[in-house]
Amino acid sequence: MAAPGANVGPSDANGRVIAGTLALLGGVTALDPFFQPVGFVTWVICAAMFYAALVLIIGGLREGTAVFGFPLLILAVLDGILPLWHLGYWGLIGGIVLAVGAFTTARTRACPVNRAMGVNTAAGH
Repeated sequence: MAAPGANVGPSDANGRVIAGTLALLGGVTALDPFFQPVGFVTWVICAAMFYAALVLIIGGLREGTAVFGFPLLILAVLDGILPLWHLGYWGLIGGIVLAVGAFTTARTRACPVNRAMGVNTAAGH
């Protein structure tokens, strides 16, 4: 049962938690102490972020999960490029911002972007 004012359904909330977790993981792997010895792992994580972002975008253009798909897609590309110039900390900052937004909307089940778009993924549950 959805809380009053909730517009984020359970599958949407799970997608946001996955996006937030991948954003944090990608930000940590973009840091120099991790990227310099095992940079290949960073790009594997970025590929996973890219794939998850595409799933969120393709599956959620009408349902609202694309709200976190587009930023995750951009972050996946940045987390793969920024460590080459020793600027991976920007990827971590972006990952933290995206994760805070994702975890907050998943916990409270209310997303202001969904409300502005008129999307309610909690209506069917």
